[in-house]
Amino acid sequence: DYSAATFAYACAMLNMKRNVGLLAACQALMMTANVLLITTSALVGQQLAAHQGLPESLATLPLAIQFLATMLTTIPASLLMKQLGRRAGFLLGGGAGLMGAALACYAIAQQSFVLFALATALFGVNNGFGTYYRFAAADSATPDYRATAISYVMAGGVVAALLGTNLASWTRELLAYAPFAGSYLVLIGLYTLSLAAVTFIRIPRLDAAT
Repeated sequence: DYSAATFAYACAMLNMKRNVGLLAACQALMMTANVLLITTSALVGQQLAAHQGLPESLATLPLAIQFLATMLTTIPASLLMKQLGRRAGFLLGGGAGLMGAALACYAIAQQSFVLFALATALFGVNNGFGTYYRFAAADSATPDYRATAISYVMAGGVVAALLGTNLASWTRELLAYAPFAGSYLVLIGLYTLSLAAVTFIRIPRLDAAT
């Protein structure tokens, strides 16, 4: 039936564009969070190290741990999403980011360098899964829409550049008794929004994750 086929095609296109839009939003949220993290983590590390009498040279260790965790997570994330699907992988990564943000807030309030370093490892795990947002957008798009889909997802970098550093500045003194804790409270919001977006994504299971 022609009308039924037309309706099915329209639904498929609507689902595809919804997926791309949601993945673009997730990419923008992740990159905004990363800019905020890069802007603040060394300053927080320096603050916590000084409070605990640790060498100031350790100030950038939490950021280094984040990047190391990202590197170590990327391949396992791909293998896991091959088995469970990308949506499940993105939910797992987003959950790690959310736990990391909550732990970072607690670490700053308690002036704990070690807990903050553990929190940044969770941020790295989140990024390891989030690396695949752009691939998921490409895979869920038709060939003629694929370039547009990728461009929408990568446009998240523009949003991140505009918001990330400003968020760090605006929220630094949000909690007067714990400088920068407010910035990580904002991260809780960003990761929560990302998780909410992922719940509405419907991506077919692939034989192999990219």
